[in-house]
Amino acid sequence: MFKLYQEDMLSFYFNRSLGLEEVLMKKYDFFKKMIKDPILEDMINDFKKNSKEHIKELNDKMKRLGIQ
Repeated sequence: MFKLYQEDMLSFYFNRSLGLEEVLMKKYDFFKKMIKDPILEDMINDFKKNSKEHIKELNDKMKRLGIQ
């Protein structure tokens, strides 16, 4: 019973983390359209790159753990 509970919790938090990273990506796209300063644009691009890496890492860990 505990194993099922633990798997449910892992699934919930991994999927929630993925969802939050995807929301961040949308926000970065929104802000990027409004920004004219190249320095800020580079920062947003770096943030986006980090979010993509987080999404990849989360997906890899979920795959290894058998979480859907």
